[in-house]
Amino acid sequence: MRPDIGTKTGKNVKVFMIISIILLTAFAGCTTKEQTISTPGGDLKVSQGSGSGPAWCKTGTKMTMTGVNGQQGSYEIKGIVNYEGREVCLSEYVGDEGSMEQYFSQDSSYMVMITKDKSGKIINKLDMSQPK
Repeated sequence: MRPDIGTKTGKNVKVFMIISIILLTAFAGCTTKEQTISTPGGDLKVSQGSGSGPAWCKTGTKMTMTGVNGQQGSYEIKGIVNYEGREVCLSEYVGDEGSMEQYFSQDSSYMVMITKDKSGKIINKLDMSQPK
């Protein structure tokens, strides 16, 4: 196995997660009930949440992904929470290989991603916040 494969995959996952946040946030206020989007990488099914919270962080808004290779994952907004002294939106991605919690502000100036393996053990914590 080439040593750079894991690095590329890790970068791809981070980019995918950021794009997922943007898409989910964009669709949260626009999706009527459920919408399916076909992409070269697979199908995305987006459904609007019916829970509390502002449109950009509506509890229960969910995106389910099915890749062309059969891998599946879901990304769901859990709602506004207090994390490290900030009121931010919490979302969670759960896939075949583990999960990722994301804490982010509406303007995306604050974003923390916590990656966990299948057993729930923290693998990585990445702060992608913009410098002040």
